[in-house]
Amino acid sequence: MTPTAGPTDSAPAAPPDAETRALSRRLARVLLGAAAVVLAVLALNGVATGAPRGAVEGTPAPEFVLPLLDGPSGATVSALDLAGRATVINVWASWCPPCREEAPALRRAHEAADPERVAFLGVVRNDSDGSAHDFVERFDLAYPQAVDDGSFARAYGVRGLPMTFVVDPAGRLTATHFGPISESRIAVLIEDALARGDVAAPAAPRPATP
Repeated sequence: MTPTAGPTDSAPAAPPDAETRALSRRLARVLLGAAAVVLAVLALNGVATGAPRGAVEGTPAPEFVLPLLDGPSGATVSALDLAGRATVINVWASWCPPCREEAPALRRAHEAADPERVAFLGVVRNDSDGSAHDFVERFDLAYPQAVDDGSFARAYGVRGLPMTFVVDPAGRLTATHFGPISESRIAVLIEDALARGDVAAPAAPRPATP
């Protein structure tokens, strides 16, 4: 005798009620939102889309030509102008609290450095000229300030403010520092850049022997 199916064996599943469907939709929206946030963070750091992450330490620093914040109309500063010295490039904006925090350290480091061997350059990003001028005067920054048109940020991989880059006298990027930087840290990075530049410098030609 063939067993008879119970009353619940062949009964169709009850459709989800309205509350269950609404909960599922809310959960899906939350998961999609979380995924979007993760992708945005990864993209910002050049990971999600495979975008270039900017200059790589130990390789030639990207070339740049940027307009100066001060000076005659059309005046620019370029990587070539800074060649032959260890160069500290600080990217900042007046509205950035950590930029205000590190400004006194940058001023002191610049004052202590030998201008024959070390150059400083500020790069203003996403700021108005007036606010940038006020910032420079307030913190008494005596080194040149350039205005980024977006090309510097793309070439060097600026992902936030402040960022500091150090280039050795041979033109190679030796350090990338994200966030406010201290005077002692600047001094260490400068000495490292000078040492690397000295090592990389070509040997002086020897006089011909008879």
